[in-house]
Amino acid sequence: MDCEKAERLLLGAFDGRLKAGEMIWLQDHIKGCPACQKTEQEYRVILSHLKKVDTPGPLPYFKERLLAKLQEEEKALPVLFWQRWATKALAFSLTAFILIGAGFLVFRTPEPQETSQVEALLLRDENPFTETTNILEAKGPDNGNMMLIFSSMEEKDSARR
Repeated sequence: MDCEKAERLLLGAFDGRLKAGEMIWLQDHIKGCPACQKTEQEYRVILSHLKKVDTPGPLPYFKERLLAKLQEEEKALPVLFWQRWATKALAFSLTAFILIGAGFLVFRTPEPQETSQVEALLLRDENPFTETTNILEAKGPDNGNMMLIFSSMEEKDSARR
């Protein structure tokens, strides 16, 4: 357990993040523990190799290119805002249009239908065949049939024919 704590503190010691009491405890532990001494040596070798590597500097005109790119993005921000707003507004408008259209279809009042002559007679509780019966009984079967034919030709409503 002490070696694990020492290893964590060792990493903090290389970064310079240890408090004075932790640094004293770490040094005392390393003096008495050969495994931690070996770990410290390995970390020092690794750090020495890392420090030798030269990090390359920025390419020529890096700052100018970066600033130009940032200015282009700043100019494009309002356009991007309107594009995002427009797509949301379009989706909202289509949804509203569909919902309003569905509401009109569901809640519309049905149009009144015209009743035929037969239906009107039935609603008034009259017999629709009284006229036909009177014609057939009038003078004879031949005259009655002829009168029915002529009366049906005068009617525009096919229900009476």
